[in-house]
Amino acid sequence: MRALALASEDVKKEVTRPKEFPRVLLLHELSQQEGAWTILPLLPHFSVAYSSNSSWIFFCEEETRIQVPQLLEVLRRYDPSKEWFLGKALHDEESTIIHHYAFSENPTVFKYPDFAAGWALSIPLVNKLTKRLKSEPLKSDFTIDLKHEVALYIWDKGDGPPLTPVPELCTDVVDAHCATTFHSFLPLCGNPVKKENIFIAVKTCKKFHGDRIPIVKQTWASQASRIEYYSDYAESSIPTVDLGIPNTDRGHCGKTFAILERFLNHSHDKIAWLVIVDDDTLISIPRLQHLLSCYDAGDPVFLGERYGYGLGTGGYSYVTGGGGMVFSRQAIRRLLTSKCRCYSNDAPDDMVLGMCFSGLGIPVTHSPLFHQARPMDYPKDYLAHQVPVSFHKHWNIDPVEVYTTWLAPCEKDKARPVTQKGLKDEL
Repeated sequence: MRALALASEDVKKEVTRPKEFPRVLLLHELSQQEGAWTILPLLPHFSVAYSSNSSWIFFCEEETRIQVPQLLEVLRRYDPSKEWFLGKALHDEESTIIHHYAFSENPTVFKYPDFAAGWALSIPLVNKLTKRLKSEPLKSDFTIDLKHEVALYIWDKGDGPPLTPVPELCTDVVDAHCATTFHSFLPLCGNPVKKENIFIAVKTCKKFHGDRIPIVKQTWASQASRIEYYSDYAESSIPTVDLGIPNTDRGHCGKTFAILERFLNHSHDKIAWLVIVDDDTLISIPRLQHLLSCYDAGDPVFLGERYGYGLGTGGYSYVTGGGGMVFSRQAIRRLLTSKCRCYSNDAPDDMVLGMCFSGLGIPVTHSPLFHQARPMDYPKDYLAHQVPVSFHKHWNIDPVEVYTTWLAPCEKDKARPVTQKGLKDEL
């Protein structure tokens, strides 16, 4: 993610083309702190470094396109001496687990920013939030949906400003007045990774052989060249592989580490990538092939949808398992060479992996194209500018219909070349 420090003199100018463009900051370069990507820990730095020479901090994604003169003209409408929280407003159509069922009586009432369109904080608000952060350390254990959680923190149960919707902050090109747009595409940094170089491991158990595995085979399994189903029971008709790990109701850490050991030490020595999914994960293998072209399997890559645990108090980031966890062979080798292992078979595998990789100095590589939840758990406007790679859960949906609608091969699967590798720096 990027942040722009916008000086007051630029905002006040007659907007044609500013003599000096705003200073562009790359958030991952500002701090070595594990939780820098959650933004709030960086606000004290912004307050100290920019409160005397800037009026606004404007945040955006790497793919956000900004018409700087138009953006400055938009900001001129707002008094920079007051506390402002500006953005393109999203809201939940119904209460959702990823937001802990917040505002369950009327989920549409709470607005939070679409980071893809960019969002802005006035310096007085940055200073106020900094004072609060110094007196009240961040309390939340988990970081799940950052844009929603940032908005909740700023709103502060009504003691802070709500999000002010700004129509000129756009994702699609609505009209010529848009100051920002967002072009979502499948990145392509060379030839797509061959499907023979991707091994898919499906975690399952005996009780789900009859209902979930047929869905996998009916939807995406045929796209995979190399796929195995790992269970607590060997069933030749599927077939499944019994790893000798008893099934647990939650966690599955023992099973996951057994999969990693099998991949590294058995017959898969020439396969570059391992993808571990649940038996109720829906995924597009062709889109994943395009995405992986932007990474080097010789590097230790751990890729998926990033969550955080205890980041306000020195915790760690992790890839949430339901949307799929992608490992390069080098990442697995580094992990298994270390002594970091499950503390129990039913420990949460994704969190243990995050803790292990954090200890090894291997960062989580985030992609918003992986999804821990169902499409209905996300705002329509948010998904409208994505080419998703995965969704998760069959609960209260028709998984075949969801796959057909969101993940089956279609026109938008055409990738756009990216000039260089290194998307792992994305924050």
